[in-house]
Amino acid sequence: MELNSAILAIFGVSVFGVLVKLLAYSKARKGLIERRLKKLEEANLAMLHDSIYEKCSHYIEQGFISVDDLDNLEYLFSGYSGLGGNGTGETLYNKVKELPIRKIGG
Repeated sequence: MELNSAILAIFGVSVFGVLVKLLAYSKARKGLIERRLKKLEEANLAMLHDSIYEKCSHYIEQGFISVDDLDNLEYLFSGYSGLGGNGTGETLYNKVKELPIRKIGG
């Protein structure tokens, strides 16, 4: 019986060691994933800001915006603000919302 107990004890320690290593690995992996997600959020925010900046600059220079373009801009801005964007993107967006709405091509 003592041999069986000794084998079980050794096996238990080995399993425990493996579980500890798996837990450490999963924590490290989780941290890596969280850092990558943060970087992806930052990249998306930068791309949305760039798109909003370019579009708003165009509409402000043009002096008006169409309903379709305003809807598209609102959709972009919703994602931008949802990721925490503000500053120049929000300022330009608000200026464009004040522009007259015109039908394009007619």
